[in-house]
Amino acid sequence: MALAPLGAVAATNTGRSGVWILAQASADPKCVRCWHRRPDVGSDARHPLLCARCVGNIEGPGERRKFV
Repeated sequence: MALAPLGAVAATNTGRSGVWILAQASADPKCVRCWHRRPDVGSDARHPLLCARCVGNIEGPGERRKFV
């Protein structure tokens, strides 16, 4: 049996052993538009408070969406 990462808890009802869950806060900055914490916030000098995904949505063609 694998050792658990420090602070992790064993996952239950997975049908497998050795599955662990570890949750921790992100250190990445938050995009002011979508509120996602992403490492690419501020990567575009024209939009220093936005993530690259949001910049693409307001400056470019946007995301391709699939509706089912």
